Amino acid sequence: MKDKTVTIAGAGFSGLTTAFYLVRAGFRVRIVEARPMAGGLLQTVEDEFARTETAANGILNSAHVEDLFRTIGLPIQPTLKESKKRFIFRDGVPRRWPFSIAGSFRILFFLFRYFLAKQSVAPREGESVQTWGHRVLGREVTTYGLEAALQGIYAGDPVRMSASLIFRRMFAAGEKKRARPSIRGTVSAPNGMGELIARLRTYLEQKGVQFDFEHRLALESPLREPLVVATSARAAAELLAPIDPERARAISSVELLPIISTTVVFDTPTKSAQGFGCLFPPAENKPMLGVLMNNFIFPGRGKKGFSETWIMGGASQRAAEVLSKNDQEILNVIEKQRGECFLSVSERLSARVTRWPAALPHYTVDLEKALPIIRQNRQNVFLIGNYTGEIGLSRILEAAEKTAQQISAEGEWS
Repeated sequence: MKDKTVTIAGAGFSGLTTAFYLVRAGFRVRIVEARPMAGGLLQTVEDEFARTETAANGILNSAHVEDLFRTIGLPIQPTLKESKKRFIFRDGVPRRWPFSIAGSFRILFFLFRYFLAKQSVAPREGESVQTWGHRVLGREVTTYGLEAALQGIYAGDPVRMSASLIFRRMFAAGEKKRARPSIRGTVSAPNGMGELIARLRTYLEQKGVQFDFEHRLALESPLREPLVVATSARAAAELLAPIDPERARAISSVELLPIISTTVVFDTPTKSAQGFGCLFPPAENKPMLGVLMNNFIFPGRGKKGFSETWIMGGASQRAAEVLSKNDQEILNVIEKQRGECFLSVSERLSARVTRWPAALPHYTVDLEKALPIIRQNRQNVFLIGNYTGEIGLSRILEAAEKTAQQISAEGEWS
């Protein structure tokens, strides 16, 4: 089995980490990437004013993350102590605790039920995030807690998002207890997520992994050796169409949400939200999903001035309005909202607008129904990516290890 080569389509985080675990298992690995570089959405861009992340600004730490960093010889950069402050926008101001006394008691009552009678608050089949939240948390906590947080993570519409898909790990029977990392919370590489990609690529090359950039695969059935598809959903559907049209159709049905990430450096910080960042609940009807205050998260993110990353798009009601704007109009919106929401008017030193037209899958009930087909590993093809039900880099890392284990367990390939 292990005398064969495993081909990976895609040199983003999913593909690189799957290669990491396959190499560890003793496989030869070849990575094919259509672009001229590794990393996919994850890139770090530096100029005289800031260190800018084009996608995720860090990764939620876990035992898997610490093992990865340690193996490739990369120090872990924890967040600054100021990042412990997090804000949610309510009634015109950012608040660290946006709930009333009644809402606070609803949270305590939910926790009581969760730990003593978990299934009494578990999502029902086909239940949306909003419906589930209203039932077990109440409207206030759902609006200013649940919907704000999930919009910041998934960029989805709580009316359409699947509660059981989002919270399945919380209520899974027999869920294994995970080893606790030595550092809790979000971490990064000292020089940004781009350094993680670069170091991981170097490690893989030293282990004999072959990289073929600016190259596209064309599949013909049957495949003699295992293939891992670690591309975007659209590219995966196109690649699979000739050999597995059913899975290709299921992947094509996944709704993909656009994201605009804009990092702006101002000469002075915000006055009222100096911490990790601020989320904007859908009920506040703002054009942005959230803002990250980069100077207060990791050292070195703002070199001259104060760096902020504003996130727009997703499935919000105002997404289409924002997405139609050009870069200058986006910056005008940010400066206006910064003044209104944080009472901060500052000189803009630099700005970088990054557009991802199909960044995230919409975690809807429809996606939940399609996942059983998407997750079927057949025709010697294994899929990994955020459209397979694993969102967030830490979850993708775990899925990469499981993919390597599945390939190892398959036995001899025909």
